Amino acid sequence: MTNFTTVKLYIYDISFGLASAYGSTLLGKQIDGVWHTGVGVYGKEYLYGSSGISYTTPEEIHRQGLAPKPKTLDLGQTKKTVSEIQSWIVEKSCSSFRGHQYDLLDWNCNNFSDEFTKYLLNSTNSLIPEEILELPRFVKTTPLGRMLLSFLNKDPISAAQQTGNNNNFADSSIHMVQSNATNNMKFDNIPVRHCILPVLDKMKPRVNLIESMCKRTLSSDEKEFLNDINQLFRPDATYSPMLTRQHLMFLISLMVNSIEDESGQKIILEILQLLSEYEYIIKILSDIEGQESPIELLKTLNDQPEQIQIEFLRWFSSIAATSNGRTMLINIQDEIAPVFTESIHNEISTSKAKYEIIVVLHNLLCINTDIRLSFMNSISIGSAMVQYMSTPVNIHEADTFLAVFIALADAEKDLYGIAKAMEFSPDYYSSIVACQPLIEKINTNFQAV
Repeated sequence: MTNFTTVKLYIYDISFGLASAYGSTLLGKQIDGVWHTGVGVYGKEYLYGSSGISYTTPEEIHRQGLAPKPKTLDLGQTKKTVSEIQSWIVEKSCSSFRGHQYDLLDWNCNNFSDEFTKYLLNSTNSLIPEEILELPRFVKTTPLGRMLLSFLNKDPISAAQQTGNNNNFADSSIHMVQSNATNNMKFDNIPVRHCILPVLDKMKPRVNLIESMCKRTLSSDEKEFLNDINQLFRPDATYSPMLTRQHLMFLISLMVNSIEDESGQKIILEILQLLSEYEYIIKILSDIEGQESPIELLKTLNDQPEQIQIEFLRWFSSIAATSNGRTMLINIQDEIAPVFTESIHNEISTSKAKYEIIVVLHNLLCINTDIRLSFMNSISIGSAMVQYMSTPVNIHEADTFLAVFIALADAEKDLYGIAKAMEFSPDYYSSIVACQPLIEKINTNFQAV
C-alpha cells in the first residue's frame, strides 16, 4: 500500500504588516506583505537562505521571533519517500541552491519553495501563489520599490542560519544540509547568474499612444481593454485589473494586423515585456494557439526589421525569467531551437539580434540550472554558438555567451567535443577579467573529451 503525506507551504510576512500598511504609498500599488516561504513535509520545514538549504521543525522561525505566525496552505499529497526527498535536497544543496547563489531578488527562498513543491507533487506548473513569486520583480521595476529591501534584508532564514553557524549548531534548531560539492569547489568563484532584463520605466509604457497608431477605429470594448492595461501601470490607478486572454489576444492582434508603424509595434512589445513579469500572464500566453501564439510569431523573426527582432526577443527574455515562462519555453523547445539556430547562423541577422537570442537562453538555462534542452537542441544551438563565438563579440556580451555555452555543454558533454573539433578556443576572451572562471571551466572540460 502506497503511503502519502501532506505537503504544506508556510507563508510568512517578514515585514510584520508594514508592507500592507505602507506599500501603496511607496509603490503605487497595494501589496499584502513581503513574503518568505518554507515547505513542510514529513514533519520538517525546509528553507533556503544565504547559507544554503536548512530544515527545522515546522514554524520554528516564528517561535524564535524571526517572523510572525505563518499562513499555512495544504498543497496536496506526495508519494515521494523520505529517502527520495533527502537525495533531492542534498543534490540541490550542491547545485542550484548553494548558499552563495542566494539573492534577495533573483534567487531566494520562494524560488526554492517553488522548485521543491513541483518536485514533491510532480507538477510542471508553479504551486506557489503568484503574488509571492511576482513581488521581487515588481520591486525591481518600480522606482520606489527598492525601499522594500529594508524588509527583505531581514530575511529570517538567513539570519537564523548565521546564528546557527556562529553556534556551530550545538544548540541551534536550524539544521544545515551538508552538501558534497567538492567537485564544484574549483569553480565556486564563477559569478552567480542573474536574469538579464530590458530596462523599462514601468510608469511610462505609452499605452495611451496605441489608439492613434491603429489603422482602424477601435470598438468601445477594445478601448476598455486599453484602459485596463493602462491602469495596471499607473501609480494613481483607480482600480487594479486582472487581465484576461482577451486583453492579450487584442494586444497581439493590434501589433500583427492593425499597426503598421514600427514605433507602434515596438510600444506593444514593450508592454508585453512588462506584462510578462506576471506569472498568471505567462499561463495565459502558454494557452494561446494559432497564428497569434508567441511561438508562431517567433517563427517570423528573421522577416522582421532589426529593432522589432530585438524587442520581440526581449519579450521572450522576460518570459524566460519566470518559473512558468521557463516551463512554457521548454515545452515548445523543438519549435524554438530551429529558429534560434537559423538566426545565429544567418549572416543577415545583426550582432545585436544574435545577442538577444543568447540572453533568452541565458535566462532560460543559467538561473535555474535544472532546466535543460534536449540533446539535439543543445547540439544544434550550441554548435551555432561555437561558430559565431569564433569571431569577437562585444566585451559586455562575452560573459553571457560563455555562461550559455557552459550551460548547454554541461548538459550535453558531446558539445565540448564538437567545440574542440571545430577548434573553438575562448582565449580571446582572456582579457576580460570576469570571464576567467568560465574560461577555466571550459578549458578543463575540453581536456576531458
